[in-house]
Amino acid sequence: MTSEATTLRRIETVSPLRGLGGLLVVELRTWFPWRVLFLTIAGFGVFAMNYAGWRAGNAEFGSLLFPFFGLWIAILLLSVVSLTEGSVLGEIERGTASWLVAMPIGRPAVILAKFFAASAGITAAVFVTGTALYPVLLEASGWGRSEFRVSELTEVTGGPIGMWGRFTSLVDFGEWIELLLALSVFLVFVVAVMILFGTMLRSRTAVFGLGLGVVGVFGVAALAGSFAAASPAGLLRVIIDVSQGRTPSLVIPFVASLLWTTLVLLLAVWRFDRKELS
Repeated sequence: MTSEATTLRRIETVSPLRGLGGLLVVELRTWFPWRVLFLTIAGFGVFAMNYAGWRAGNAEFGSLLFPFFGLWIAILLLSVVSLTEGSVLGEIERGTASWLVAMPIGRPAVILAKFFAASAGITAAVFVTGTALYPVLLEASGWGRSEFRVSELTEVTGGPIGMWGRFTSLVDFGEWIELLLALSVFLVFVVAVMILFGTMLRSRTAVFGLGLGVVGVFGVAALAGSFAAASPAGLLRVIIDVSQGRTPSLVIPFVASLLWTTLVLLLAVWRFDRKELS
């Protein structure tokens, strides 16, 4: 009797996202709790510094809100650029990027894990700081003046630069959450840009400088009207308007920013997938 042996071909499925879960856990540990704690403490510190000076000086609520918010955003932007400028480039320089992709880990998973972890950490820091400080700001808005006296009318109308924003009121909690959401989404866009630069350049200084340049360009574009609404600059416009008590629509800037972020992230994945890591 003759028996026949049939050889079956092994079928292997290779996913570009293999290893994403494990890498994401590792990257989340980079941000939680220490980086998030650092960003949160920095926000509280900026507020405490402004609050102490405000209580000792002028009582106009805007004299507290706008200096705090402007300095807080500046520190967040600088921190995000600084903390992410080496997220990809640092791995390449240390040789750990080539070691990772030599394992059963897809190259896109490396980029996505870093992006999602940084986005989660930054968003957490923004919302923890912002929601914790809202009751204090609400109390301060009741204690400070939000309307100018008749005797100050000439000063307000004659010197708008010096008096801008001093007489303002705090938005309700729902609009405050929109403001925090707009800030978080813009910072997430900056994360994607920094990751893209890290896949393209070999110099941390260049990545850091270009990151600050992108922030500056979109900051200027926030004053450009129609273009701002269809880009991440529209989120900065939303932040400015909400902080002044206006209620702009968040939908168009939010959707446009998500599309911009997705495009930048896809470019980063494409560039890293073709990059020589050795």
